[in-house]
Amino acid sequence: MTKQTTILTLMLVLASPAALACTPGVGGGPAGDPQCMYPIFQQNSLYNNSNNTYVEPAPVYRPPPPPPTHNCTARAEGGKLCADTRPGHIGSSFSTNAAGDFDGPMAETYPDGTLKSITNYHNGEVGESTLFYPDGTIESVTPHQNGEMHGTVKHYRENGTLEYDITFCNGETCGEQHNYDEQGNIVKIIRWGANGDAEERRDYDKQGNIVKITRFNANGDVESVQEITPGSQARATAKKSRRKS
Repeated sequence: MTKQTTILTLMLVLASPAALACTPGVGGGPAGDPQCMYPIFQQNSLYNNSNNTYVEPAPVYRPPPPPPTHNCTARAEGGKLCADTRPGHIGSSFSTNAAGDFDGPMAETYPDGTLKSITNYHNGEVGESTLFYPDGTIESVTPHQNGEMHGTVKHYRENGTLEYDITFCNGETCGEQHNYDEQGNIVKIIRWGANGDAEERRDYDKQGNIVKITRFNANGDVESVQEITPGSQARATAKKSRRKS
């Protein structure tokens, strides 16, 4: 048998219906031949394992995307100004710089839209923050530096009178804390150490006289109490270790 005859014989065998019908999934076999495609149909969940009957898949419910929480507009200096659009947050807003960092005032409101807090940012660094009572009266003012409370924090009563002020250094209490009555008189002074613990407390009467001095040890426990009666000699009393209240 010549070489040409051998090649011709192979081509005829491969082109025969039997050969085509036995080559499922690779392009062989007559189009739609169930004997050829049935093994493939068995592996496909979209067919019903019978010839080539296609089964329409069940529709998949995809909920609509949630509405945006903020409406943002571009700032002339770069970045965005974003207003909160969620119910109960109307009036809340924040702004960013071109890099996406908080920059400028950030406002938070009560559900009725009354201002609850406002915090100032500069290129992502928090500055002074102010809290408000529901009636709009200032509740507290807190300065920050490098992300930490730094400076004098002031806290007010709902009637607007100053309740106390306290100094922070890089997130730790330091310096002095002053507490006031509603008439503005000092009723207590606490001196804070560098480690954030109280060192001494002085209590005053309504006339501004010192009536008691309490000293604390390095662990924050009461070390001694000195009671003072105006016009008389001070009386010092040693106390057992007791945490300050």
